[in-house]
Amino acid sequence: MNVLVPLTELITYILFSILIGHVALQFVSPEKKPSIYISRRFLLSCVLGIILFTFGPLLQVVAYFGGSVGVAETLFSVLFTFEIGKAWIVIVWCSILLWLAIYLESSKYVQALLLFLMILSIGYASHVASLSFWTGFISHTIHFLAVTLWAGILIQVSWFSKNSTNWDRFLRWFTPFAVSCMIIILISGITVMLFVVDFKDYVNAWVLPYGQMILLKHLSIIPLLAFACINGILVRKMRKTPTFNPQPWVKAESVSILIVFFFTGILGTLSPPHDIDQTVKSEGVANWIMELISRPVKLPVNLEITASVQGGVAILFGVSFLIMIFLSFYKRKSPFLAVFLTICFIISTYLGLMTSIEIR
Repeated sequence: MNVLVPLTELITYILFSILIGHVALQFVSPEKKPSIYISRRFLLSCVLGIILFTFGPLLQVVAYFGGSVGVAETLFSVLFTFEIGKAWIVIVWCSILLWLAIYLESSKYVQALLLFLMILSIGYASHVASLSFWTGFISHTIHFLAVTLWAGILIQVSWFSKNSTNWDRFLRWFTPFAVSCMIIILISGITVMLFVVDFKDYVNAWVLPYGQMILLKHLSIIPLLAFACINGILVRKMRKTPTFNPQPWVKAESVSILIVFFFTGILGTLSPPHDIDQTVKSEGVANWIMELISRPVKLPVNLEITASVQGGVAILFGVSFLIMIFLSFYKRKSPFLAVFLTICFIISTYLGLMTSIEIR
């Protein structure tokens, strides 16, 4: 279950991104985007996949409560009394209508409306919405929409475009659009995070699995910004070279987004630490933290980042890996070398920060 539910969360993000990207690009005129082909059968499969994989979080709740009152009774209760169950029912109905709309090649406005209702359901069932309904609901919905819009369009043009025609015209509108999405993602993401972890407790939260995933997610965003800079700005200069194909680099950026989705999927299955000391007392610290810190964590939790040779060297290596992403672009190396460098950056910087922690 610990592996299955995060996997369903990851796939849910991907499926929503594919569908949202497909519908969003229908609103863009053909001369302002590459020629894209995606089969109707694949799109219909994505819709059915959303029904299946959005059931993952419900399965986790049913597994948690099912042992005491029975699986069937728990499932009925979760579906009709829990917000997550009500949201899933709305998603199922909207998915059925969306499947029919795509199959019958209905209006793009109808498809967009149904997808938007499904996104609203995701926001409604979010943890932050249960803490402060309107603020949490709006911030999570906007965050999810901005992420899937940006990722969806990237996935469409990188994996389903036939060629790189109209690429310059595409970048002319997509670059400012992507920058706007990133600003919205950062603002809404910080708003969502502050419902769970205060800024002053950000480092202290690292002793918990939830805090670890927040850190890894934030670190994975940094190389993603590097890819966005490459594909949004530097590619325009390289387009003057006739043999240069920008599509593989956009594929690499989409893979980098999947890494962020991976950490986000795990994050969505962990218990949010509203009170770090209480969570440590009841659930304990993350298993691997004791190996990295080499000292027991005492209550109240008070961690500080201090200068250390080992941590400084690891962070320096991380910065070097980040610089090498840009160098691999200028040297025209494989974009997937840059993806490998992204993973190296995350691991190295993470270890650098962990080995720089001091327990007060």
